[in-house]
Amino acid sequence: MLKRILTFALVLLMGCIDPVDVDLDTQKKHLVVEGYFTNEAKLNYIRLSYSQPHSVPYNEFEKNAIVFVSSDAGEHYSFRYDKAGYYYPEAGAMAYGVPGHTYWLNVSVGNKLYQSEPVKMQEPLPIEAVHFEVDEQSYAFEGVREKQLYMGYNVLVDYKDPAEYKNFLRWSFSTQYEVNTQPWDFIDPWSGLPAPKGCCIQCFLYEKLELLRVADDRLVNGRDVKNQAVLFMPFEKYLGTKNKLTIYQHSITNEAYDFFRILEQQKSSTGTVFDPPPAEVKGNIKNPANEDEMVLGFFDVSGVSVKQITILRSDIKYPAPPYMYPDDCQALKGATRQAPEGW
Repeated sequence: MLKRILTFALVLLMGCIDPVDVDLDTQKKHLVVEGYFTNEAKLNYIRLSYSQPHSVPYNEFEKNAIVFVSSDAGEHYSFRYDKAGYYYPEAGAMAYGVPGHTYWLNVSVGNKLYQSEPVKMQEPLPIEAVHFEVDEQSYAFEGVREKQLYMGYNVLVDYKDPAEYKNFLRWSFSTQYEVNTQPWDFIDPWSGLPAPKGCCIQCFLYEKLELLRVADDRLVNGRDVKNQAVLFMPFEKYLGTKNKLTIYQHSITNEAYDFFRILEQQKSSTGTVFDPPPAEVKGNIKNPANEDEMVLGFFDVSGVSVKQITILRSDIKYPAPPYMYPDDCQALKGATRQAPEGW
C-alpha cells in the first residue's frame, strides 16, 4: 500500500514540474576561496579560483593575489603562488598556528580586498586508537564517474570527547601506497592490438584525501567515542601490497561544521525526491567594501591531532582480487618508482 501511495505521489510531482529556461552563459563570475590553516604546517594552504558558467569546460585560477594570514597575537604569514590556484606559506615549516589564537585571512585581488571572519583555533583532540573492519561499499576511484561495490577496510577511530565544551570534528587523510600493475597486458589504444610493455610493474603513490566527513558531540558529549567511521579504503589499489595511512583529526568551529556538513549532504545526494532540500552553503569570506558581492568558499582554522599507521596486505585475512591496471605503473597520476624514505 505504501509503495502505491509513493508511486502516485511521484506521478503527481512529475506532473507539476514546469520546464525552466536557464541562460547558463550569463552566470556571473565569483571568487572561490578554499583555505586551511592549522597547527600542522604541511596542511596549510589557500586556493583561489573563480566560479564558471556550466558551459565553460575549464577552471580559472587567480594567480596574482596578495595572500596572508594574521592573528590576534601579532603573527603574520605570507603565502606565495605555486600552481593550479594554490598558495603556500613562504615560511614553510615555520608557518603554523597556535591553539587559542584567533586567525583571519586577507586576499587582495587588484583593487579589491577580501577578508575572512576571525576564527579561533580550537584545541586538538588526540586520536587514541585506530581500528579496521572489513566492509563493502560503493566507491569510485579518481577519474571514474560511476561508483561500484568494493570490498575494503572501514577505518575507525577512538577519542575522548571533553564535557566542558561543545566539540566539532573533521577528518582528512594522506596515504602512501605501493601498486603492482600489468604492463605486459597493454593494448594499443589506436590499433586495439596487444602491445606489451617491458616496464614497469612496481610504483609508489602519494595522495591527499580531503573528504567531507564531520561529526559533532551532540550524542556523545563527555564520553569515550569508540569506532567512529572516518574513511573507506578498497582493498584493490590502496591495499594491494602496503599502505602508510596518516589520519588528521581536525577540531573545527561550529560554523565550519555547518559548512562542511551541508557540502557533504549535497555531495551525497542522489537526485531523488527523498533527498533533503538544498540548503544555502554559507561561507565566511567577504569584501568589506562591498558586502553585497558574493564570495564563495571558507577559511577553516583548526587544531589537528595526527595518527599514522601502516597496513600490510599480508595482515588482511580476506581474499580480494589484485589491482588491475594493464599498463606501465608510471602512467598512474603521481606515480614514482622511487620508494618513500623508510619504506
